[in-house]
Amino acid sequence: MEPAINNGSGSGSGSGPIAGDGRDWSCLPEDLLVSVLRAVHVADAIRSGAVCTSWNAAYATFRRLRVPSPKQPPCLLYASDALGPGDAALHCPCTGATLRIPFPRAPLARRPLLGSGHGWLVTADEASDLHLLNPVTGAHVALPPITALHHVRRGTDEKGDPAYLVYENLLEFSYSKRRFERDTQPTILEVDRAHEFMYYRVVLSASPSAGRACVVLLLHMPDGEVSFSRLGDDRWTWVAPGDDDDDTGLPSSLDLNGPSPVARKVLNYLPKSVDPTKYLVQTPAGDILQVWRLKDYIDSTIPVHFPPDYVDDGERGMDPCLEHNTIEMQLYKVDLQRQKAELIKSLPEYALFLGFNGSMCLPVKDFPGLKPNCAYMTDDSVEYVSFWKLNRREIGIWSIAEQSMSKLVDVSPTRYPWLNWPSPIWIQPSLF
Repeated sequence: MEPAINNGSGSGSGSGPIAGDGRDWSCLPEDLLVSVLRAVHVADAIRSGAVCTSWNAAYATFRRLRVPSPKQPPCLLYASDALGPGDAALHCPCTGATLRIPFPRAPLARRPLLGSGHGWLVTADEASDLHLLNPVTGAHVALPPITALHHVRRGTDEKGDPAYLVYENLLEFSYSKRRFERDTQPTILEVDRAHEFMYYRVVLSASPSAGRACVVLLLHMPDGEVSFSRLGDDRWTWVAPGDDDDDTGLPSSLDLNGPSPVARKVLNYLPKSVDPTKYLVQTPAGDILQVWRLKDYIDSTIPVHFPPDYVDDGERGMDPCLEHNTIEMQLYKVDLQRQKAELIKSLPEYALFLGFNGSMCLPVKDFPGLKPNCAYMTDDSVEYVSFWKLNRREIGIWSIAEQSMSKLVDVSPTRYPWLNWPSPIWIQPSLF
């Protein structure tokens, strides 16, 4: 585990010749150091600030000038017992290196990780309100609260405790009246656990450093409805479901301009499936892929350890052997012009990164160390992650050719460097 470096604001380790080398690297011109920092990975740029006083100053200048960095390899962000309660780790599968970083705000172990994109995390606080957080710089942006969704109100539960009232207004069949009627009674959610039920997916269109150009798209209950917010908005804007909405996973486009956002299907047909998780991914060549990930619950022969103070909430029960694992993956190339999705068997030039993160497809030629024709996976089943918090997570490398999973890190089958809660997530580190 490498040492944590906090935002480049420290004074470094002093000036003068670097130990073990007769040359005085501390005398390199600052403009030269800044040029070098432009070409290295974010993790290496962060570490440079701890070399000596002059390098720390160059790193600070690099940050102040907002100099763009090269495309960063994805890293797995996770909490660990080996770290301090306020720290997190970034593990890079390209290099095998792990960087320890301070995690600002509440300790990571108390923060659910609901999404990531453009170097930023999406988390929820104790009130289940969403926040954007850059784990490298500590930058933070609060999003509109949960009560700013069109169908959520503050209220109380049957005990009189604070709660959220969610008006889903779903159609339900009345057997006595032999017809469908809308259920107008609210669903009651506990304040600190509402995020486990409310949020399905959170996606960022750009880095929050882009200001109003950053749109946060939220899929939420009921049934994956869509709302969005631009940075600076005080409310979520609801995208009303269209008349032809269904749950078949057909890709849609969203026009967020104007007072009434519109969702339109861009593909009218997909092969039938048994309800897999579906991801939309764009390749560097511009092709659109839909990835189908089929999972199933299995009984592991190796149970996880529940701490003595762990209390079953009575909703799901304690099953230390339960796992939710990938059993199959299918890839479809979407042709919008010909209105079809073609099954493909391999991605020989690319590696996928799938999970709660914004889905990524990266050329392996640009990222030495990544395996081609593979998908780097993390758990993203909302139900499994939320209700079986301490059960083992599926984190590994799926071979598209062999249709099998291998380990991300070479460890024993019972010990991993990450905690099972919060569920680890992929992120491309960014300084902006």
